[in-house]
Amino acid sequence: MKVLSKFILIDSIKESSERGSGLLMTAGDVKELRYVKAKVISCGELVNHIPADSIIYYDKASSYDVLIDSKRLTVIQEKDVVCVI
Repeated sequence: MKVLSKFILIDSIKESSERGSGLLMTAGDVKELRYVKAKVISCGELVNHIPADSIIYYDKASSYDVLIDSKRLTVIQEKDVVCVI
């Protein structure tokens, strides 16, 4: 499988609803978060500065889910990445 152009294939990371301060977020609070964490699986040849296997935060409103080998993955564009950890 090869990702093309400025697209990035990612695997979403489920975040805990408990914060460091001990506060719990409800399921509604978690759904309202616009930027979510993911692990980069593969990048297109035109993607700069985002290596495979890095952890990123991206805009979930601009993402699309795909099934590849019975696994649910997400496709985004490079412009939708807000930060690389």
